[in-house]
Amino acid sequence: MAYISLYRKYRPDSFSTMIGQEHIIRTLANQIRKGAVSHAYLFTGSRGTGKTTTAKIFARAINCEHPLADGSPCGKCDTCKALLQPSNMDVIEMDAASNNGVDEIRDLLEKVKFAPSQGKYKVYIVDEVHMLSMPAFNALLKTLEEPPEHVVFILATTEIQKVPATILSRCQRFDFRLVPTDKIAKLLSAIFDKEGKAYRIEALRLIAEAGGGCVRDSLSLAEMCMSYSEDEVTYDDVLEVLGASSPESVLRLAEDILAGRIDDALTAVKKTVREGKSARILASDLCGVFSNMIYCLNCRNPGEMLTLPEQLLERTIEVARSYDNAKLTRCLEIFASVDNDMRYGVDPALVIETAVAKACDEFASLDLAGVIVRLKKLEKSMMGGVKIVAASGAETARPDVDAKAIVGAVQTELLRRGRPVEYEYINHVKSANFAVRGNVLAYDADGEGDAALMRACTADIEAVMREMYPFIARFEVNVKERAEDPMDSKIKRAEEVFGSEKVTVKKGDDDNG
Repeated sequence: MAYISLYRKYRPDSFSTMIGQEHIIRTLANQIRKGAVSHAYLFTGSRGTGKTTTAKIFARAINCEHPLADGSPCGKCDTCKALLQPSNMDVIEMDAASNNGVDEIRDLLEKVKFAPSQGKYKVYIVDEVHMLSMPAFNALLKTLEEPPEHVVFILATTEIQKVPATILSRCQRFDFRLVPTDKIAKLLSAIFDKEGKAYRIEALRLIAEAGGGCVRDSLSLAEMCMSYSEDEVTYDDVLEVLGASSPESVLRLAEDILAGRIDDALTAVKKTVREGKSARILASDLCGVFSNMIYCLNCRNPGEMLTLPEQLLERTIEVARSYDNAKLTRCLEIFASVDNDMRYGVDPALVIETAVAKACDEFASLDLAGVIVRLKKLEKSMMGGVKIVAASGAETARPDVDAKAIVGAVQTELLRRGRPVEYEYINHVKSANFAVRGNVLAYDADGEGDAALMRACTADIEAVMREMYPFIARFEVNVKERAEDPMDSKIKRAEEVFGSEKVTVKKGDDDNG
């Protein structure tokens, strides 16, 4: 028996085996159950998301004598069996890329007059419909709007913008989404088990991610990896098939770039290119690393969103926390533009070397991102204090920021760390009550209630403050002494002279009592 590719061998034959398009399957299944089948459908979306497969299942389902509960064809009745035969005349699949002229469409319209030979409907599946010429679209218009009762048109396209509005208005449109990585990985796992091929789960997740939401691309890559690996499909095997560098080496390169080690970074790039790795893929890998770092820096549970081995994830988090969003975003933007530059550049290696040099040197760029990074670096250095030389000649660290600036920075860091309650506590009290006294950041509370509010977040403030401002030793809360009322002092004096039993305080309508 001839070998069959995985994407053909495991093509879904029922709605229950489709993945990632539940919103479409449910609608079509309900139409089948209610007998509310439309005369024309338009399936649009990226390649490999199941447009043609869904069209074929739907074509058999609306002709099935005993459809299943989920709307799928039973596959056992005479009609289902007949429609599975290549010689059937009731489900006609037409490739508009090679039959895009008006003559082909006119020939199709002549045939729609004939009733189906086996089932209830004659279904025409027109793939890549956007390839039809304008005269062909015009010839299709009238029949598409009012076809014979026994005819159903299913148009499929990857470029919906090229389909005329007159065609769109005559069809029910269904948008196919990219399939989530987790669902593709689960499908690959089931297929590998059926094929008896050993695998590592992180390898399957990498295959699924490389497919970019396209099931067919993922299955084609999986097939290549199965052929490449003798025994078990591993993470490194997939990298070799993809032609990508190891994640550890790319992470080291990204770390060199962030640290400004231009010598090490350029050496690593030259070595990678000499090994035969694609400069375009290397740029894409760097984009992926910087994107992962942004997730690691800003999300509570980055491991749930990133398909990285545990050790690599921990290292990525560690590196990311050494920098800020401005730095990471600038590097990501630089390498994201590399792909477009390579299309028009003479040497791809030269393009990526230029990008590396630009990313390493913050002062080599005059764009807004570079200016922001330099300003943040200057701001951070100022927050750390400036050194002055005392009369004795010894250097002393002296803060060059006021209490308000310190509190504002601490608030921002608390919010970034996911502590909104503590952030609001500080936001609620009077900012004027903060003061720096020596190596202490003090808050002079107006009363016990105000003091209790600030004491609730003392530990969090101290933890953040000591990291950001080494010259501040601790944070303390003090209650202001209440100023004595002049009237109270007069009453007290009277009680001392005449005796408290002879002094009576009466409140009048005015301030004099």
